[in-house]
Amino acid sequence: MSIQVWSDNETDQDLLGFRVHADLIRSIVTDDRILPIVLGVFGDWGGGKSSIMRMLQKDLDAYENTVCMYFNGWVFEGYEDAKTALLSSILIQLGEHKRFGPAVKDKIVELLKRVKWMDLAKFGFKHVVVPVGTALITGGSAAAFAAAGALTSQPHVESASPDREAKKTENNNQWSDLIEAAPGKPDVLEVRKFREEFADMLTKTDIRSLVILIDDLDRCLPERIIETLEAIKLFVAVEKTAFVIGADPRIVRHAIATRYVKQQVGADALRDQDGQYNLVQDYLEKLIQIPYHLPRLSPSEIETYINLLACQQTLNAPEYGKVIGHWQASRKKNMYAAYRQGAVCEALGTPDAVPVELLKQLAWSNAIADVVTEGLKGNPRQVKRMLNAMALRKQLATVATIPIRDDVLAKLMVLEYANLPLFQQLNQWQASANGFPEKLKALELAAIENSATPLPGGDGASKEWETPTVQNWLRMQPGLSEVDLRDYYWLARDRTHSTLSGVSMVSPTVRRLFDSMMSDNKGEQKVAVKETGGLTETERVELLGMLRRQVERHPDQSVALDALLALAEQSLVGAASTFIEALKSSVRSQLAAGAAYRLKTLSNIKGEHQTDALALLEQFGKDSSSLVGRAAAKALK
Repeated sequence: MSIQVWSDNETDQDLLGFRVHADLIRSIVTDDRILPIVLGVFGDWGGGKSSIMRMLQKDLDAYENTVCMYFNGWVFEGYEDAKTALLSSILIQLGEHKRFGPAVKDKIVELLKRVKWMDLAKFGFKHVVVPVGTALITGGSAAAFAAAGALTSQPHVESASPDREAKKTENNNQWSDLIEAAPGKPDVLEVRKFREEFADMLTKTDIRSLVILIDDLDRCLPERIIETLEAIKLFVAVEKTAFVIGADPRIVRHAIATRYVKQQVGADALRDQDGQYNLVQDYLEKLIQIPYHLPRLSPSEIETYINLLACQQTLNAPEYGKVIGHWQASRKKNMYAAYRQGAVCEALGTPDAVPVELLKQLAWSNAIADVVTEGLKGNPRQVKRMLNAMALRKQLATVATIPIRDDVLAKLMVLEYANLPLFQQLNQWQASANGFPEKLKALELAAIENSATPLPGGDGASKEWETPTVQNWLRMQPGLSEVDLRDYYWLARDRTHSTLSGVSMVSPTVRRLFDSMMSDNKGEQKVAVKETGGLTETERVELLGMLRRQVERHPDQSVALDALLALAEQSLVGAASTFIEALKSSVRSQLAAGAAYRLKTLSNIKGEHQTDALALLEQFGKDSSSLVGRAAAKALK
């Protein structure tokens, strides 16, 4: 029995209406009046950046006198020095280009030798300190780079057959031999000469535009991000070049800030009087001339996306081609309207041509579009992953002969992906009420009536239920208070019992901030805390959930508590309550004494949490058998 799911990889097929963005970027990077240029394609994790890059690559490969290279920044993550690996890979791909390679092969060899010398001698890589934004590169180079070894292990863009891989290895060995045989000596001006000779090489060819696409930079560690940016800086202002960088700008800013903090530039030195990171912003503005921010998808675009994915899965190739062609024509007439069931029927000629299963999918996608968009922030990757998980659960229900409703399953999964802690809290409610939680009924009624009624019973319902996103979810049909939720939560046991249940959906932004907060570098921790102000609601919930689990798993350590305390001091919504709940759910006998003093500090920070914090501290103080209890008693005095 097979299950049809959608690939989570980037694609050059446009189901998001992003062709307009790709066309705009292509018009810029092929305009020799604008070159040289560095353009940043900025957007959230899973927001469609990689798909736009693939569209650009496919389009530019057909352009005359244009060379386009695609690099996945994550591929260089395992390299000791991503900078030299990227430079060498750019040169090798250019040297092997079917139209331009033979004409520049000798010059490529010279440039590859310069890259080898620059790394061996550390010219301009590690020991040269220059102002941010200059043409030279700054930053770190790791251990010595042996040209032959590096070239035989250079990452390539596409996967290939064994025969093709063998040919690549053979070609790289040939490059290594050519480098070793090339005349010349190291020079203290290697960096400047590399730029000059690279520019001269392009001038002598009929290359009109060299476009280098660098994707997935935001998946890399901060050190690798900086190394890649510094490699790009070697080419800034070189005629005929265009770099297109796809990344979440928050992660890039975090990497820059972290780098300078680690170089013992204090976090305060990165801010001006208004608290802005001038150095970070200055770095980005001087490197990236055009920042292009991708918009989040609207409810109508999400509905269209879900419908097209359903057509892709259900229809055969000719029928699916008709639908895509019809949608593209419809979009040109009205780009704001959702592509729905009527349009699909029109594309196929008659309603009878639409499979019953597809009709059901199209019917409920209209009902869930608004809440999916709100809950998943218009993120196409999150939408696709939710649909894949939904397909697996529907199949599991079939195998287990459990009757379920698609609309109920979809609504629950939206909450699961948008706010896992509330999904788990709802599970506790339904489990103690035989599938029909009264608290949920009261919440739904209050949301429908837009009531300011306090949370039901005041006995453990999180304040997160009052946020706008969750209120919209509660109003969404179908209502769940009259549905037996036991079977649905049985299907979702992997998300209600596993301690790692939330990790798979954590965005790189949240993961990077969490890692920085857990580091030993105080400056890096401080920068990460400050950057939480730019998180979305979903990301904030993810981060607080990770910090809570860290406290629960390691109650004898203080780093996660310190992070939560710092966030509470910064008035991040939910930080103080998460701090308190994390201590309540931890094994008291394993809590360190310092937890009591941090709880005392929290009780002195103004807010609704003060009463709860003091009450927990008093509760701890009555337990003289534990370290945290004895410390709490002292703190209360």
